[in-house]
Amino acid sequence: MVKKRILVLTDHMPWGHRSIARAIYGYLKTQEKENNFIVDYTEVKAEIGPGNEIYAFLCRYMPSVHRLAYKLGTSRGANEVLSDLSMRSINNLKWAVNKYKPDLIISTYFLHSQALARWKTETEQKYKLWTVVADPRSITLYSFMKGADLHLVYDQVGVEIGIEKCGVPKDKILATGWWVRPEMYHSFDRIKSRRKLGFNDDRPVVFVGGGSLGTSSLAALLPALMVVKKPVGVVFNSGTDKLTFNMIEEFSKMYRRLKKGDIVQIRNLGWVENMAEVLTACDMVFGKAGPNFLFDCVAREKPFVAITHVGGQEDGNIGLILKKKLGWVRERNNQSVSFFLDYVANPKKYEEKYIKDIKKEAASNKRTMGIILERLKKELK
Repeated sequence: MVKKRILVLTDHMPWGHRSIARAIYGYLKTQEKENNFIVDYTEVKAEIGPGNEIYAFLCRYMPSVHRLAYKLGTSRGANEVLSDLSMRSINNLKWAVNKYKPDLIISTYFLHSQALARWKTETEQKYKLWTVVADPRSITLYSFMKGADLHLVYDQVGVEIGIEKCGVPKDKILATGWWVRPEMYHSFDRIKSRRKLGFNDDRPVVFVGGGSLGTSSLAALLPALMVVKKPVGVVFNSGTDKLTFNMIEEFSKMYRRLKKGDIVQIRNLGWVENMAEVLTACDMVFGKAGPNFLFDCVAREKPFVAITHVGGQEDGNIGLILKKKLGWVRERNNQSVSFFLDYVANPKKYEEKYIKDIKKEAASNKRTMGIILERLKKELK
């Protein structure tokens, strides 16, 4: 019996689309033998000029300004422009398709999905195309497209938007839950994880993260560290943002010169590869409300405090955190600092407040890959 071939495809940049692609690929790769299919993975560069650099700059240093760009880019009139922009990468995509010869493509990057859908429709390509709608709430109209055989969405909200606003047939949209990397659910020893980071007592440990791109908003918590009176550990994750990493590094040196003892122990990690293990060592998370980072924290059952988000694109995540009781929103500098100090003074109060709701969401997303696999079995028959 000939094995069907699946290609999980994304762009080459280190942000959420790639994390989702690796999550889906990582799970399906473990299912190859049992289900008689072959899974390949590739990252295809998107030919969009300086677009990636502009996006990264806005996310890191001017997240609220991004709302205007988002609004312009998500209007109905922008769809045709974005479709044409996506086709700049078509030669790179054709190379990947010709190399792997997939029966089914799962694309997690919206511009690649647009190009593949358009190429498939215009030239009657034989591959089936699944696309991932990589936002849980602030969903754009161009996330849904003609030519895609299936749209994977987070939950029923995405289903309703696809059907009611974009005219997607019901059988071409599937709510799965969020696409969390399987390793985020692995079991780690909390004490060993803490000791690896140099925390050898029972102090609360706070993870401060900005996702893969990082954000200058992480620095807003630095002044609070100067007035903390109880022992606390702080782990900073600035992603690929070297400016913020260096700022935290300089602050750490200054803190050690000005303070006596180790009331605050700072670990400045920059990019984190072993996220699941590091989060295991932590008790509370402050960070940018990107969906992949948020749901990674949920998978590790850690309460989340949103201290910033990318305007427009991540607006819906703020409401999601509050509605599902996954944590708190404290985006003004004085709010995040005050909350941090309150938490250090009474950590158990905050760690336990929403834990039941967080565990419920974690359990729901843990079923995501199984839902995808069941649909694949039907699709590949």
